[in-house]
Amino acid sequence: MGYSASPIKRPRRTKAQIEELRAALYAIAEGAQPCSARHIYYLGIGRLWDKDTGRSRRNYSVVVRELGYMREHGLMPWDWITDGTRTVRLDDQYDSVEDALAHTAQSFRRNLWASQRRRVEVWCESDSAAGVLLPITTAWGVGLYSCRGQSSKTYVREAVDDYLRQPKPLTTCFVGDWDPSGRSVPRSVIERMERYGNGRLDLDFQQIAVTAADVRSGQFTTHYVNTADVNFKRYEQECRAEGLDPMSAVEVEALDPGLLRGRLSDAIEALIDDVASWNTLARAEQAERELLDTLHTRVSEALRRESEGPPAP
Repeated sequence: MGYSASPIKRPRRTKAQIEELRAALYAIAEGAQPCSARHIYYLGIGRLWDKDTGRSRRNYSVVVRELGYMREHGLMPWDWITDGTRTVRLDDQYDSVEDALAHTAQSFRRNLWASQRRRVEVWCESDSAAGVLLPITTAWGVGLYSCRGQSSKTYVREAVDDYLRQPKPLTTCFVGDWDPSGRSVPRSVIERMERYGNGRLDLDFQQIAVTAADVRSGQFTTHYVNTADVNFKRYEQECRAEGLDPMSAVEVEALDPGLLRGRLSDAIEALIDDVASWNTLARAEQAERELLDTLHTRVSEALRRESEGPPAP
């Protein structure tokens, strides 16, 4: 007689439990936004759900499902949860000259970094991290590159070509996981940048997160390492040198989004070496934005008078 395993039936959450879960998700998202669903999952580990193990994604799937439900039903603002995977390639288009002026007045930015000795950019390992960091890179006017894992040779080469057209020393702030694949990304990016730059690129590379100190602190959720990863041997050597357990890893999503944004903002601000010139250009930017607003208002008034025609005799 043959036997087969019986399916495991987990009790369904009651309506009250679902409402309680949604309230908790709302509170986490409100405090961390903008952030990814994966960040919310990590922030709830240990107090709202256990960490998924093995190949299971059960708890993470619940988070994704409930966040989707809450946004679709107006229980949470859509822009609290980021999705950096959707990019649109389309030239700017406007309904009218008036519309173009309004957009220009709103989006006008001076390149404040033109007054500084160094050029600054931010690279991150994933689109998930990019969505969290975008408010900071936008505020400081620096470029944000999402590697999406290991950057392609073309991606890095095009970046280097762009740098060399503006011959300034470059500081790259990097955000990525502390695991075999995550640690291989900055090594590869640095090696390719230096090789493609052919000695002409003055590169300063700063690891913002996840750092060895983050892992050493024991404050963040860890996961087991995939020893079959082709990058494991290099990772093991790096961990041994730092006095860390090579069988443990930390994903960037385990760090609170507010912590990541604050750390990155501090790092970028510290790279401003000529504060007086920065402030002068910032004041000029504000005056020019006000000028564009005035121009938009006057053009709008002129177009309105033209559409109304000459006054009746």
